[in-house]
Amino acid sequence: MPMTGNELLILIIPAVLAVLLLALLSLEHLLLLTLFLAPLSLQLSYLTGSTGFDLSVPTEPVMALLLLITLFRLTVTRGFPKELLRHPMTWMVGLYLLWTFITALTSTMPGVSFKTLAYRLWFTAGFYLVAARLAYDERFRKRYILAYATGLAVVVIYFIVRVQGAGLLNQQFAHSACYPFYKDHTSFGASMAFILPPLTVMLFSRGSLWHRGFQAALLLIFVAGFVLSYSRAAWVSLIAAAALALILWIRMPVRMLSVSAALFVVVLALSAGWIWQKMDSTTEDSSTDLGQHLRSSSNISTDQSNLERINRWKCALRMFAEKPNTGWGPGTYQFRYAPFQKSSERTAISTDFGDAGNSHSEYLGALSESGWPGALIYLAMALCAVITGIKVWYREGRGDKGYFALAVVTGLVTYAVHGVMNSFLDSDKIAALWWGFIALIVAMDLEGRIMAGATESDSNPS
Repeated sequence: MPMTGNELLILIIPAVLAVLLLALLSLEHLLLLTLFLAPLSLQLSYLTGSTGFDLSVPTEPVMALLLLITLFRLTVTRGFPKELLRHPMTWMVGLYLLWTFITALTSTMPGVSFKTLAYRLWFTAGFYLVAARLAYDERFRKRYILAYATGLAVVVIYFIVRVQGAGLLNQQFAHSACYPFYKDHTSFGASMAFILPPLTVMLFSRGSLWHRGFQAALLLIFVAGFVLSYSRAAWVSLIAAAALALILWIRMPVRMLSVSAALFVVVLALSAGWIWQKMDSTTEDSSTDLGQHLRSSSNISTDQSNLERINRWKCALRMFAEKPNTGWGPGTYQFRYAPFQKSSERTAISTDFGDAGNSHSEYLGALSESGWPGALIYLAMALCAVITGIKVWYREGRGDKGYFALAVVTGLVTYAVHGVMNSFLDSDKIAALWWGFIALIVAMDLEGRIMAGATESDSNPS
């Protein structure tokens, strides 16, 4: 039953006061609390039953507060290290936000686009700048993972209990069993794929028996939830990321790694024509059998879930063709793709008017909403983050820090792959991981540079 405005106000006022007090006492603990609450956040529309203005509570109001704190520190107290502000990754994030602002000005729906810009500003302020500033401390880096993982574990347990009541292999029920914390199983699966690599590495790192036991319990919970989520995109993304991790593990020379990556892109491009020819719709739905469901992830001719995703991709490309330079505006896809949906391409799960959902691709979504510069900036930003993480792994080698860097890169790659098939970056649940993992990598990179500089100074005294 939706809450009334007065009931919601009674809960909000003490929470706001507590958050403000925590912000004054400890920015680190405020951020860790936000991370714990991110998987548990609920949409305001769910709590109130309203269909108007919507946001995730309590995380997004807290992130807005962190944005104000960040702006204050940047302009007044200068509380961020110069090397962090000058890091190439920070410049990429700044360029990403700048282009979002420019395309919001040219948007076909400015209100929607500036709201999207606000999301991205407070996500990057808290989960990137503040997190990177704090992540110079190795202990904070592990706390970042554990804070989010603990909150997510609560959702996974809730999910497993609900699925167990309906039958563990009931795919249709599993798709929505994580509601109201996650809208569907795809973003839920993406979160678990993100967190599994660093959590696995942390289990084998130094720590007390209690900490390792807690991490082992979390890992078991996530493995169970990950399998039962029936999120094929998450499964595929974790397999692809694990393959890259294996290549990096054997420390393949950077040149050979670059050649391999280029060959992969070429093969994918050459196969695109064949894939496009297979995009014929039918009336079949996704399999409810676990084995068949996994095999259906490569079925692009009869599987309804895949076909609907392809339908959305085609709409995104048609939107891009009409507005290639600046796009339709950040956040506008779900409101603008209806006229670009052909009746012959609709599936059994299409909406009547094509008036809901997103592009099912971070890359095509950026292409349709922000034009080719927006898509290029997003891709460059993702590549910069992964390359920086690989450099940290190659520099640190086989040790706790090196393994942790490799695990964080693996987590990032899961969503870089997942982003081909889905789009969740403007939600707090995924933004906390995407921007946070980038922050952890940047902090480790800067820490390594500082230590290398100190070592050089010690060995060459003036």
